[in-house]
Amino acid sequence: MLVKLLLLVLIKSITIPHQRLKQALDTLLINILEPADTLVFLVFGVTGVGKTTLRLRLENLLNYEFLPSLRQNPGQIAVAGIEAIPTEQGKFSYKDYYTRALESLQEVLIEYKIDYEIPHGEVKDLGLLNRAYRQDSPALRRAMEKAFRYRQVKAFTVDEAQHLFMMAGGHQMLQQMNWIKSIANLTGTVHILFGTYELLNCPTLNGQIGRRSEDIHLLPYQADNPEDIAEFIRVIRTFQRHIPLVQEPKLEQHYEYLFSGSVGCVGLLKNWLTRSLRVAYSEEARTLNSKHLKLGAFSASRINKIKEEAQQGFKRFQEESSFFERQYSTEHGIKMPAKNSLLKKGRVGQRKPKRDDVGVNSDDD
Repeated sequence: MLVKLLLLVLIKSITIPHQRLKQALDTLLINILEPADTLVFLVFGVTGVGKTTLRLRLENLLNYEFLPSLRQNPGQIAVAGIEAIPTEQGKFSYKDYYTRALESLQEVLIEYKIDYEIPHGEVKDLGLLNRAYRQDSPALRRAMEKAFRYRQVKAFTVDEAQHLFMMAGGHQMLQQMNWIKSIANLTGTVHILFGTYELLNCPTLNGQIGRRSEDIHLLPYQADNPEDIAEFIRVIRTFQRHIPLVQEPKLEQHYEYLFSGSVGCVGLLKNWLTRSLRVAYSEEARTLNSKHLKLGAFSASRINKIKEEAQQGFKRFQEESSFFERQYSTEHGIKMPAKNSLLKKGRVGQRKPKRDDVGVNSDDD
């Protein structure tokens, strides 16, 4: 039993490289390693599309990239991050945010490295901010900004970033985005916000913010795109080669079922296969078959909800993109080409009537 639990942990830890992940990762890396005007990135997508995997992969690559510098300067931190906490009664706690950010920057080690110009008579231990300063939001912010600069932080990630913008009106959301932009500009640290499609509210509130931030849309693989289907099948093949069973399963022949039940999201596919593998282990099966896949599948209500979220989010993203195109053309006197209004868009996770000639058709064991 212990061995099987360890194998499940192993399969959970596997990261399968794929096209969507690589494209987003390349965009972030080049802007962090060679920063330009854009210091705030909004990474959004549906549940299970791979935002967490992207964040963890980015952090690992940055730590590896700056390893020689980190060895020379143990006080440097290449990348740090936090998870945003939902607001309480609609009021965002800046003090809590600053405190969590300082903790992620290992503020306790500051006594060995930096004097933050806080009067020595007021602080007994420079490694720990005392109560008076913990209750002072501006002082906490200054300490955080200096920590970003002195620690030479290249990137700061915020997971569940939509919680930063859970405000009642547009004015408060604009204030939040200005606040994030200000921290990024003053520190020179690239800020990357990972969240749901609610992040689409951010850049449209103010033209200057829109120009200083960049969207990265993690789109699920599309069922009406042959290239997406081919890439998804490649991911399935990679997964099946890594599944620790006596006989390698024939998952490729179920690609349509797997595509539909995961909404084209690699993260959901991985969770589904892990759940199915748990069922196979409980039966001491030699391989993974269609019965295990059905028992490990997510409920229809959950999948339908994710599909709806993906469709609405994609539609909203297209609308926002069209808005910026029209705004740019108006400002610069450029006439945008007319689009074919009769062009039909595919729906996430829904196949066209035509099938792809890929995979085998024999039944599995």
